[in-house]
Amino acid sequence: MKNNIIQFLILALVVVSVQSCQKSTEGDSKAAAVVLPFLHEKRMQDSYIYGLGNATLVQDLPAVVAVLVDTVYGMEGGRGGRTGSDTLEIKKENWEAAPNLTKVGGSSINYCAFNKGGYKVCVGSNIVVAGPIADPGPTALEGTYKRTSNGYLLEVKKVFDGVYVLGNPGGAASVAYNPYLMYNHKSATGGDELRFPVQTDLCHGGLRLVSPTAPVALTAAEYDAYPPIISSTAPLTFQWKVFEFSSASGSAVHPDAALCNWGHTAVRTFVKQ
Repeated sequence: MKNNIIQFLILALVVVSVQSCQKSTEGDSKAAAVVLPFLHEKRMQDSYIYGLGNATLVQDLPAVVAVLVDTVYGMEGGRGGRTGSDTLEIKKENWEAAPNLTKVGGSSINYCAFNKGGYKVCVGSNIVVAGPIADPGPTALEGTYKRTSNGYLLEVKKVFDGVYVLGNPGGAASVAYNPYLMYNHKSATGGDELRFPVQTDLCHGGLRLVSPTAPVALTAAEYDAYPPIISSTAPLTFQWKVFEFSSASGSAVHPDAALCNWGHTAVRTFVKQ
């Protein structure tokens, strides 16, 4: 009985192996793996952040949000290449469903297409709508900041009083733009108090900005006690470390290791220009 089971499993593996290959046009003795459609270029951002009532998504999306390629079957509606329809440009007006930009919270925008073999490929972005806060700090933070160690210019954009967007909080030119929300609350003494909740990073993990004195190996939620530092006396200055996590969850633990772009714990200082 045991031998029969083993023989059956071997036969099943052979059948699966044969079915997963195609005959090559060069002869019956060669096999070629099936090539599915793939994302050749994504032109939209991974995330878009807006203040409630201030969304400009239609204007912000590029006319062509992505380019898809399939050199085996061709893409429905595509053009050029080996099949005559290898390449498909996905236009911004072809989204599957419009995201809800009228309430605070997160959603997504997705685009999908099929090749002529019936295989599907999708691309999308996260959409975040932020609301105002009740206790904004007294200092207006919007403007351009220069990182002292390398001269990188960080743009801080205002969404509401006390609510801001930054695109590259690590200040490294080699890292792609990804919008993050930073809040400036009024402190107990009436001053400024920065807060940066854990948010999804470029590698779909979590990211927080924390105090230069923050220890490693805590959970993302525990870093609430270690907010980024702001010096509101001229020149306005930020200081923080960039900590990343396996997920954008309060229970995720900082591993004291590289996960995406900001694995080391250097203190980053930005001075307003």
